[in-house]
Parts: sequence; C-alpha cells; structure tokens
Amino acid sequence: MLSQRIRGFDGLRAIAFLLVFVSHKVIMPVTDRIGSLAVWIFFVLSGFLITRILAGQRSKIEMGRTSRKEALLGFYLTRAFRIFPPYYALLAVLAILAASGHYDLGDAGRQWANLLFYSNIYIERHGWRDDLGHFWSLAVEQQYYLVFAPLVLFLPRAVVSRLCVALLIVSIAATVLFIADRRPPITFDVNSLVNIGLFGFGGLAGLFADRPLPRWLLNDWAIVIVFALVLSPPILLSNPEFAELSRPAVGFLAACLLVQITQCQDGLAVRALDLAPIRWVGVISYGAYLFHPVIHSNAFLEFFGLPIPLLHRWIVVLDFLLTILFASASWLLLEQPLIRLRQRLTTRQLDGVRAFQKG
Repeated sequence: MLSQRIRGFDGLRAIAFLLVFVSHKVIMPVTDRIGSLAVWIFFVLSGFLITRILAGQRSKIEMGRTSRKEALLGFYLTRAFRIFPPYYALLAVLAILAASGHYDLGDAGRQWANLLFYSNIYIERHGWRDDLGHFWSLAVEQQYYLVFAPLVLFLPRAVVSRLCVALLIVSIAATVLFIADRRPPITFDVNSLVNIGLFGFGGLAGLFADRPLPRWLLNDWAIVIVFALVLSPPILLSNPEFAELSRPAVGFLAACLLVQITQCQDGLAVRALDLAPIRWVGVISYGAYLFHPVIHSNAFLEFFGLPIPLLHRWIVVLDFLLTILFASASWLLLEQPLIRLRQRLTTRQLDGVRAFQKG
C-alpha cells in the first residue's frame, strides 16, 4: 500500500540532514560537497514518494473514484499543508527580528525570491549571501511539483515512467549545454533543469520498487555497499566539476538504495535505520533543515546576556541541540496538527462525496 510507511526512509532522511548540517557548520571543501550530495539524496527520495503518490492518484482517476482537477487540487493542498506553515513561520520570525535590527533579510529581490520559492533562480544570478541560501532546494522542489504533478494526472498512467525518463534527459541535456556554455559552478548547484533528473531517478525507483531486485542486492551487506558508494563521490572527487560529473551516478545509486530498503524491510540495516532516535531526527528533518542555518548558539547566548566563549566544536554541538529542539517543537505544535487537520478535511470531503452519490 502506498500509504504505508516504508521503514528506513526516516533514517535515511536523518542521515541526509546530518550531512547537510555538518556542511553548514563545519565549512570545508569536502563538507560542502557532502552537503550537496545530501540534498541530492533528498531529491531522489522526494521523487520516489511523490511519483508513487501521483501514480496512485492517477489509478483512482482511471477507476472513476476522483477527477483530475480534484486529484491535482488535493495534491497541492497536501503539499501546502506540509511545506508552507513552518517555512512561512520561520520567515515571519526572521522578519520580526529584522524589524528590530537583529537580523538581515537581504534586499527586496532576495526577500521576494524566498517568499515565492524562486530563490534558486535569484541565487544563480546574484550568488550566496546569507543564512537562507539553503532555500534554493525548496524552490527546486516546488518547481518540480508545479510541472510534474499536472503531467502525471492529466496524461495516461502508462506514460508516467516515460515522464521520469524525460526528466533524466532534460537534466543531462541541460548539464551538457551549461558545460558547453561555461556556466559558473553555482549553476550546477541550484538550477532546476540540472537537478530535475534526480527526481526522475527517484520516480523510476518508486514506480518499479515492487519488482524484485536480483537476490545478490537484497541483503544487508549489499545495502551497506550501495550506501557507501552513494557517499563516496564527495571524498573521492575533489575537482571543481564534482557536481556536473557525479550527480547522475549518485542519483542512480540512491534510487537503487531506496528500492533495496523497500524490499528488505526486515533486514538488519533497515532496522538500524529505523531505530527510534534516528527515526525521530528523520521525522523532524524538514523543520531541522529549515532552521539549522539561522541557529547560531553564540548569538543566542549574547542576546540573552550570556557571552560565554565556546570552542567551535561546542558551538556546533549546541547548534545541533537547539536545532533538534526547535524542529521538535515545530513538528509537535505546528506540522503534525496541520497534517492531521488536512487528513480530517480529506476524510470529510470523501464522506460528503459518498453521501451525495448514495443520495
């Protein structure tokens, strides 16, 4: 069932978040590459889950259980309930801090880019300048939703896999074109056309996740090896062309890893990924990803009149603890209640439709 939780995915989210956190708090060339790879994992995972959800909705359309417009509206509402509240809550808090002189939101163009989810386009043109640069990945994801969801829901279900392949072709073509055009490295970081192939890899994995892999790939050692291969490019490739050269390989390997996890739900590796502390970090990973770059524990201490000098390692540890604290509060007090509200509204809507049909 598409609605069932896939064990291990929250743990994978947790690891990806931890890699991003380290890349932003321990700034080095290798950690920067590791952070990019972690975002790619997020994109592949998103493509996996979103494609399965949309394919399921497409089946309901073909069975006459919903319409295309209802399915598309429902998808966008679900995404909005999940993504917008903590995102705009953070922007609201930062706006209050900026108004009191405690934070710099940047110029008007950057603020509009953050508000309307095109910060990746703005950053490609103007560069990285503040703590909110990580919003580029959320912008890429929203742009993917806007394009991919209508195509899946309004075209025949049989072409969904071809759409995912088309995303790969667009990504490769854009990468080749940008290399020929000698675009700067930032283009290969944040451009949607370059990154959209990662969603395609995830989508193909999601569509074919129920088809058994060869037995030699379905064991704990195989999962560990593939995971190690996914994580290896940032360490092995130190050249400036890291993003251009390794993205397709990482996308393919990450997609393979997701299928392995899906088909090895009782394996030791998956059970390790599903341990409660790791799983919790994965559950709150969206909020943690949003908040962590703007959390500076030394600034917190100074704000509350406690300018305690700390070694960098302890600042990183305190930043992490504060990130988990704020992300947990966001999940428990904002995100989870709104998800449940959306589920109740959906249930009432379905009940109303059924009652109308019986009447």
